[in-house]
Amino acid sequence: MSRRILVPIDSSDHSTKALDHALAVHEGATVVLLHVVDPTRWVSAGDDEGMEPFYSKQLEEAARSGSEELLAAAADRVRDAGADVETVELVGGPARAILQYLDEEGADVDQVVMGSHGRTGLGRVLMGSVAERVTRRSPVPVTVVR
Repeated sequence: MSRRILVPIDSSDHSTKALDHALAVHEGATVVLLHVVDPTRWVSAGDDEGMEPFYSKQLEEAARSGSEELLAAAADRVRDAGADVETVELVGGPARAILQYLDEEGADVDQVVMGSHGRTGLGRVLMGSVAERVTRRSPVPVTVVR
């Protein structure tokens, strides 16, 4: 049975390190690259204090184009390492989207390898930690690379 390793990626050095780790440790596995595009970059629901709803088609197109380029470059890197690769683009909050994918595909994913930005203290409290939320709620083992 072929192993499938999920590697959520963004444009950070941390996700590059996670991909390198996955390729080194999980030789022969299919690497599933997942990038989550956060719609808060191009849409806002507005609020009760007079802020109007906002949507920018140009920002959405730029975000999706950037996602496609990121996934293509990472997929080329995986292929160059001699591994099979799949790419997935989701829209939503990063932790929620990753966990939803795992719930839907969980039986077909053996492990998650993801980077951590290494925030601590107030930065972690205010920003949250995608890696922490995924680690706590994932139905499969998670390796966090820093």
